[in-house]
Amino acid sequence: MANIAVQRIKPEFMEVLKSEEVRFIIKIWHPNISSITGAICLDILKDQWAAAMTLCTVLLSLQALLAAAEPEVLQDAVLANQYKQNPKMFKQTARLGAHVYAGAPVSSPEYTKKIENLCAMGFDRNAVIVALSSKSWDVETTTELLLSN
Repeated sequence: MANIAVQRIKPEFMEVLKSEEVRFIIKIWHPNISSITGAICLDILKDQWAAAMTLCTVLLSLQALLAAAEPEVLQDAVLANQYKQNPKMFKQTARLGAHVYAGAPVSSPEYTKKIENLCAMGFDRNAVIVALSSKSWDVETTTELLLSN
């Protein structure tokens, strides 16, 4: 059975794998990944790219990047600032993102409540999460930011 899967994946992978096509299609909270486009800031997807890259090589590199961000090579300035200045808040926000966008268990009921309250005021859920995280999860300053946009 595994050989059948390999036979199906390998030709399709070889046809479409180009460095600019490797990205996340769900939102992910990581300083080396764009929160807007899903673009990944990783050397093997940029200047170290080779046409002979295998799926295994790419996935192992992504796994390593997800486990340990590269703080000097950043894709998203807001996330990078939070990653460097407040690692605890960064981790909580990442866990919340995993819940909201990927169905992971709820990790912070306090954050979830803040999101629900602002969404009840008519604000877009994604805009609320980005604004809250950029304002250190302070509801008052986040509300001001959302109203000014």
